[in-house]
Amino acid sequence: EVRLAAPAWSDAGEFLARLRVSEWLLPAEPRAESGPLGPLLAGLAGAATPLPQTRFEDARLLPRRWGESAVGAFAHWPEALAAATGAVDYLDRVQGGAALQLRVPEAWADEETLRYDVATARHLELFQHAPGGESAHTLWRHLDQTVTAGGARRLRAWIERPLARPDAIAARHDAVGAWILDSTRRAAFRQALRGLPDLERLGARVACGKATPRDLGAIRDALKRLPELRDLLGSRLVSAAGRAELAGAPELEETLSAALVDDPPPVARDGGIRRAGYDAARDRLADLAHSGKRWIAELEASERERTGISSLRVGYNRVFGYYLEVTRTHRDKVPADYERRQTLANAERFVTPALKVKEGEVLGAEEKLKALEFELFVALRERAAGHVPALRAAAGVLSRLDAEAALGEAAARYGWTRPIVDDSDRLVVEDARHPVVERLLPAGAFVPNRIELDGATRQILLLTGPNMGGKSTYLRQIALIALLAQAGSFVPASSARIGCVDRLFTRVGSADRLGAGQSTFMVEMQETASILRAATARSLVLLDELGRGTATFDGLALAWAVTEHLHTGTARPRTVFATHYHELTQLESRLDRLRNIHVEVRERGEQVVFLHHVVDGAADRSYGIQVARLAGLPASVLARAEEVLHELESERTVEQLESHARDGTAARKQATAADPNAASQLGLFAPAEHPLLTELAALDPDRMTPFEALGRLAEWRKRWGSGSA
Repeated sequence: EVRLAAPAWSDAGEFLARLRVSEWLLPAEPRAESGPLGPLLAGLAGAATPLPQTRFEDARLLPRRWGESAVGAFAHWPEALAAATGAVDYLDRVQGGAALQLRVPEAWADEETLRYDVATARHLELFQHAPGGESAHTLWRHLDQTVTAGGARRLRAWIERPLARPDAIAARHDAVGAWILDSTRRAAFRQALRGLPDLERLGARVACGKATPRDLGAIRDALKRLPELRDLLGSRLVSAAGRAELAGAPELEETLSAALVDDPPPVARDGGIRRAGYDAARDRLADLAHSGKRWIAELEASERERTGISSLRVGYNRVFGYYLEVTRTHRDKVPADYERRQTLANAERFVTPALKVKEGEVLGAEEKLKALEFELFVALRERAAGHVPALRAAAGVLSRLDAEAALGEAAARYGWTRPIVDDSDRLVVEDARHPVVERLLPAGAFVPNRIELDGATRQILLLTGPNMGGKSTYLRQIALIALLAQAGSFVPASSARIGCVDRLFTRVGSADRLGAGQSTFMVEMQETASILRAATARSLVLLDELGRGTATFDGLALAWAVTEHLHTGTARPRTVFATHYHELTQLESRLDRLRNIHVEVRERGEQVVFLHHVVDGAADRSYGIQVARLAGLPASVLARAEEVLHELESERTVEQLESHARDGTAARKQATAADPNAASQLGLFAPAEHPLLTELAALDPDRMTPFEALGRLAEWRKRWGSGSA
C-alpha cells in the first residue's frame, strides 16, 4: 500500500522519520524540484534504492492500474504521482508482473492528526525505552491489551497518528466507553478473539499468490469463527455495516472446508492437501497409489515366507526406488528370480519383475496425484483471491474492535476516565497521573497533580523545584494524557478537558549524537529551534532544563530569551517549562500569561522529603546537595560543597552581576544600533551607571540572601531602565 504525505519539505523530515519503512525508493539523479531527498533520508532506518529517473515518469502506468478517476484526484500533485509511479514500477519488476497487493494511494492530511516528531516519541518512551531501561518503562507495554496481531497494529497506528478533530475523537471515545460499560461482553469477545488467525496478512498472501495450503486452512478456520464473534456483539459495539462486513466470505469458507484436509501441509507440492470425496480424479489416483503401497507392504511378509529369510525387508530410496534387502548371511537363500540392484557392505538389494511393475504403478500414481493436487490447490487459491476484499473488510472490523476493546480494558483495569476534547485553548486535568510510573509503583503510591493551562491567563507554566521532586514526570504525564486523549483512549485522571492539540513538542532529558558530531547541547538547541519554528497557538510545548549544557549565564540567557519568545511571539503555544534557573521566576511579574508553579518539599533539619505535589508559586532552592547526600556522596564532599555554594551565592551577586551588567549594557547598545526593535526586548540585567555603582559598593554581600540581591536588582531596573542608559 502506497501512502503519501503533504508536499511540505520543511516538515518532510519529521514525517518520514515517523514511518516504519524497510526500503526507500529515490531517483538516482533527482531533479532540483524534487527537494533534498538525500539529507532527509540520512540517518533513517531502511535501505535506500536508487532508480533511474525514467521509472518515475510513465504517465500511463497508474491510470492502467487504477483507472483515470482514481488517479485524477492527484492531478494537482505531480510529486505524488511520480512517487507512486516509481513504487508501482519497482514492485512490478520485483514480482515479475503486475503487483497484486496494491491499493489506490491515499493522501494523509496532517491537519487531521496530532503531530509529534521522533524526539518527542523518544523522550516520552512511547514504544522504545531509554538506554538502560526496559520494556515496562514504555507506554506501549501497559497500553497494548489487544489479543490479535491486527488489533495491535491498529492500536499502534492510533498512537502514532492521534486524531485532531474533536468530533472524530468523541466518536472513538464513545466506542471505547461502550466496551467499558459492557464488561461481560468485552471479556467474552476478547476471549473469543484469542488465537484468531491474522486475516489481514493472510489476505495479502492470497492476493500476492504466495499463500500456502496451511494459510488457506487458517483462513477457513478464521471464517468459521466469524459468526460466533458477530453474535457476541450488540448494536452499541458495532454498526449494521460492521456486522455485514463480519459476515466474511461464507461461500469461500464452505469451499475451503470441503476441499482441504483438517491439517493442511505447509508446502503445496508434496500433496496431502485435498480432502477425500471432493474431486473424483484425485480420489482415483489416491486409491491407486494407496493400493500399490499396500501390495508392497504385504510383499515383505510373503517373500519372507517364500524364501525363508526372516530378516528380508522391503525398502525405498529416491535413486533405486523400491527394493528387497537381504543380509549377506542369507545370500545363498536368494531365489533365482531376484535381480541384483545394489551391493552394500553387509547386505545386497534386489528387485523382482513383479516389484518393478508395481513400483511403476505406485510411483506414477503418486507423481500424478501430487501434480493434480497442486493444480487443484492453485485453482483454489485463485478462487480465494476473489474474496480478498471481503477478508480485508472483516479483518478491518475485527482489528478496530480489538483495539477499542483493548483501550476499554486498559481504562477499566487502571481506573482511567473519559476526557473531553474540544476546540478551546484550555488544558485542565484533575488528579493527573503518569500512566507508566503509576504502574511501576505500589498501589496508591503515586501522587496525582492538577494541570491547568489556557491561552488567556496561564499560557506558560514555569515549573521549579528540587531534583528528584518529579518535574520531569509532571511534564511527561501532561504530554501522555494529551496524546492518549486524542488517540481515543481514556486518561489517568479524575477529569480532563483538553483543547485539541495540533502538535506536541517535548524537550526532556539529554542525549548526544556522537556519530553525527553533535554534542548534548547542540542536540538540545536543535530540538529547541525546531519547536520555536513549528509551534502554533494550538500546540503543546514541554521543556525540561533548557540551557544546562553550556555555561551558567549562557544557559540562563537562552532560557530567558526562549521563554520570552514563547510568550510574545506570534504562535504563543501552551507551554510548561521546568527549570533550575530560579532567576526566571521574575518573569511572572513581567509576562502576563506566565505563572510560576513548583514542586513542594518538606525540610527536616538537613533532610528533605519530596512530596511530588505541584502547587502555584516559585521554589527558592533546588536541594542539589541534599539529593547528592541521598546518592551517597562522602560527608566531606558534601560539607565542602555547602561552603562553596555559600561563597558563590554571596560573591556572584555583586561582582559577577556587576561585570555582566556592563557587558549586557554594551551588547544592548550595539544591538539597538543594528536593530531599533531590539530595545523593546525585556532585559535581564540593568545598565551600569555611576549611581548604581555607588550603591553596589555600599552593599554587604555577606549579609544578603540571593533573593534580597535579586530584589535589589529589580528595584534598580525600575529606577534605571535600559532606556536611560
